[in-house]
Amino acid sequence: MRTTSSVLILTSVILACSARAGGDVKVFVDDFESGSTAGGWTFGPPPMYPLNGGNPGRYLRVTDLDTFAPQPRTTTTDSPFTGNFREKNVTKIGVDLQTFDVDFSAAERPCTLMLINNNGTPANGNDDWAVYFMGPDIPLVGEDWKSFTFDIPAQSKQLPAGWKTIQLGGSSPRPDWNTAIEDVDRVQFFYGDPEFFFIFQQWTLGLDNAFVQTSPSVVGDLDGDGSVSSSDLAILLGAWGGDGPADLDEDGDVGPSDLAILLGNWS
Repeated sequence: MRTTSSVLILTSVILACSARAGGDVKVFVDDFESGSTAGGWTFGPPPMYPLNGGNPGRYLRVTDLDTFAPQPRTTTTDSPFTGNFREKNVTKIGVDLQTFDVDFSAAERPCTLMLINNNGTPANGNDDWAVYFMGPDIPLVGEDWKSFTFDIPAQSKQLPAGWKTIQLGGSSPRPDWNTAIEDVDRVQFFYGDPEFFFIFQQWTLGLDNAFVQTSPSVVGDLDGDGSVSSSDLAILLGAWGGDGPADLDEDGDVGPSDLAILLGNWS
C-alpha cells in the first residue's frame, strides 16, 4: 500500500517534471541513389535501379515478377536493418512502395512487416520463423508512391498488441518475441496477410527509401513503446513496494527514487 508521504512525493515530482530523454534519433535510409543497397534489398530477381521515377530519383524496380505475393527483403545479414533490435533500440522501420502493373488486382492486401529469424541456419529456409505486423494496404496500380512506417516496440518483453507470429517452414521452432527482437536476420515486407493463400500474378513494382530508425534507450520505458508516459507510470505504481523491471535504481525496492527517475525521463 502506498503511504501518504509517497503520494505527496508522487504529486510534487509530477508537477516538477518536464524533462525529456537525451540523445539523438538516428535514421538510416537506403535510397538507391548510388545504384546499390546496404541492406541488399531484393524482390528475388536481380534488381534494376532506374535513374528517375523514384520518390524521388533513383529506385529499385522489378519487372514481370511471377509470384503469389511479392516479398521485398534484405539479404545482407550485417546491416543497419538486422541484428539485435533491443540493443540498438530500433523504434521504426519503413519503406516507400509503388505498384506499376499487375495481372489482376492488388486490392485488399495489407503491407505486412516481417522480422525473420533463420534459426541459425541461413542456408535452410525450412526452419525460418517470424513475428509480423500488418499495416495499411499496398498501393494499387495508378496510385503514386505510398509510404509505410511501422513502430517497433523493441523494448517490450512480450509479444506487443497487434503483432503475430508465424512458422515459415516444416522444421520451424515455436516463435518467440524476445528471441526474434534480439536476433533479426532478415527484414521482409509481405504483400498481404502471410497466413492467406493468393493466386500467382505478374507484378511490376518499385521500392524506395527503405529506412530504420533507432533512438537512445529511455530509462523508465517500462511498456517498451520508446517513450516514458502515463502507461509506464501505471506499471511502476502497480509494482510499488516490489521489485522487477520497475526497480529502475536497482536497489531491490520500487519506491520514490524509481518514480523520480521515471518522471525525469517523461516524454
